[in-house]
Amino acid sequence: MKNYVVIGEKWKRAIVFTSEYYADYYMAKNCPGVCCEKYSEADFNSTFGQRAHTVLEYGINDYNAQALILIGD
Repeated sequence: MKNYVVIGEKWKRAIVFTSEYYADYYMAKNCPGVCCEKYSEADFNSTFGQRAHTVLEYGINDYNAQALILIGD
């Protein structure tokens, strides 16, 4: 399931959704003209797992987002 959406080119951040459906829904509404890519949890961890990151949990929201991950260098 590809439920991680990585946003940005220079300043990367990821949003973790409860399902791939909500990741697709978010990307359709918010990513035109913005660099967005979907990852599975395993792919995300292999690509960004060694980089510093901060995890911020979301409350209830329209996109069923669970967390925002700020990805460092």
